[in-house]
Amino acid sequence: MLDTKILIVEHEAMIAMDLQNRFKFWGYKAPILAFSKKEALEMIHYINPDLVIIDIEFRNKIEGIEIARRITDNYDAAILYLTPYFNEELMKYTRTNKLYGYISKPFEENQLKFKVEETLNTRKIFKSLIASK
Repeated sequence: MLDTKILIVEHEAMIAMDLQNRFKFWGYKAPILAFSKKEALEMIHYINPDLVIIDIEFRNKIEGIEIARRITDNYDAAILYLTPYFNEELMKYTRTNKLYGYISKPFEENQLKFKVEETLNTRKIFKSLIASK
């Protein structure tokens, strides 16, 4: 866990800092925070994270999805979306990304922790399978 690199892309500073504090409490390296699309894309290049947690409605309905698509097209990072709701339109846009899942807002600590651990383990398994081919 200590060497896991996490990027949080969230425009609400309180939520971003809450997530950062939770990860530090759980023993992860302090996640890097990005508050804009430009910052997120620069940070992904700089830190090459294992996990990116993105507010699906970052600035508007599509921007979070667009950031995720650019990340998954160019980097090997697992993507988890933060979202206040699910609907078919949203699912349609996200199906094309290399998505590992969703975390509902408001999130409960156990839900968040379990989903992050599950995502990191799944990513590790996928990487091992690819490496063994």
